[in-house]
Order: sequence, then structure tokens, then C-alpha cells
Amino acid sequence: MDQISSETILLLIIVLLVMILTLLHHARAMAGKLPTYRRPLPALEIVRRALERGAETGRAIHLSPGSGSIGSRSTTVETVAGLLAAERVSTEASLNGAPILASSGDAVAHLALRGFLRQAYQRAGFGQDYDPANVQLIAHQDPLAYASGIAALYGRQRLEASQLIGSFGQEFLLVGEIGAQQGVPQVAGATTSQSLPLVYLSADGVLIGEEIFAAEAYLSRSPAPQARLMTQDILRTVVIVILIILLLIAIAGIPIPL
Repeated sequence: MDQISSETILLLIIVLLVMILTLLHHARAMAGKLPTYRRPLPALEIVRRALERGAETGRAIHLSPGSGSIGSRSTTVETVAGLLAAERVSTEASLNGAPILASSGDAVAHLALRGFLRQAYQRAGFGQDYDPANVQLIAHQDPLAYASGIAALYGRQRLEASQLIGSFGQEFLLVGEIGAQQGVPQVAGATTSQSLPLVYLSADGVLIGEEIFAAEAYLSRSPAPQARLMTQDILRTVVIVILIILLLIAIAGIPIPL
């Protein structure tokens, strides 16, 4: 039997530590021991206001996790973040009666989006209100075609708001520009340097980089997203401290054994 490499052992230790931290923070969240202060994300206020208005106007809130796919190394993390944010909005919408219209640009992400939204309605106790027809697969692994589909959606249906959090590239310029012309309040979040300038210029509310991973916790007070957010904060702090230590070691000229 081949010996387990040191890299594999290190990865297993990191995964174990993450699991332990998440469970501990989940217990803290269940006990109501949440942080008293969190940096505000004003972009999400647009979504909250849209949820309040949607129940009265009957106009739908559009949710999109982007054109990325689950399973792709470059887009999985952002797509999952978008799916989780969409689930939280769907839960709130099911409670106050605001209509939801969701779209995706990949078949795998589409199935995941349908499952996430169905579970959100079921957990809220309104499973009968979930309509699979409101979750649309606009394109498959063609970002430009997906952006064109969203633009067409903006043109034929009046929306209360559009939440675009997930994997986006340069095709976002088409979505953002058409949305601005149609007067659709857009909340967008991405992580790539290709899309962020376009998001910043055309969206009404912007989530930059790591903020998209915190969106689900800001949109919900459930213990699970709060635990994930607190775990992310600790891991981010640890990484920053390690980088500073390594920088100081490099400046001092101390050799690092590999």
C-alpha cells in the first residue's frame, strides 16, 4: 500500500479543523451568541426592500447564481455562494408572498438551483407554493447566451429586483446595461477581475470578492449560515497572520525548511 503523502495529511487536518470550527460556531449560533457588530453590506438592503415591495406589487425578484457550473474548478465556489444566497432570498419570499423567478446558465447548476429553492419553500412550510416553471435554464455553458437570455427576460417581464451573485465574466456588461436601461434594481456580486469593474459600473448594489460568501448570513439569521460566516472569519484571520509571519521571516533572511 502506498504511503499517504504529507500534503494529503495536511489537507485532511485542515478539513477536520474546519469541520470542528463550524460545529462549534453552530452551537454558539444556536445559543444566540452571535457577534454584536458586523460590517454592513448596503447592497443587500436593495434585496430586502424588494422583498417587502414584491408581496404588494406582485412583481417577481430575479435570482441568478451566474453562468458557472458546479464541478468546474474555476466556478464552483462562486456558483455555490450564489445558490446559497438565492435559497435565503427564496425562504424570505415564501414567508411574505413575494414572487420568485430564478435562472441559471448551466444544467448542473440548474438542477441544484431547483433543489435549493424547493427546500427553501419546504422549510418555510409553503412547499405547495414552489413552482418549478419559475426556475429556468436559459443556456448551457455559454455565458454570452445566458447574458442575452437575462437581457430578454428583463425586456419581457417587469421585475422588482434582480440578484446576480455568483460566477460572472465579461458577459455581465450586457446584463448590467440592459438592466439599467429597463430600470431594474440590480444587486450583483462577483470575484473575478474581469467582471468586477463591469459590476461596479452597472449594478445598483455591489458585493466585491469575499462579500458574496457572506451574503447568505446577512440575508438570514439561521444558525448554519452564521456558523459558516464565523468560521470563514477565523480562517481568514489565520491566513493573514501566517502570511505576515512568512513575510517577516523572508525579510529577516531566515531560511524556511521545506
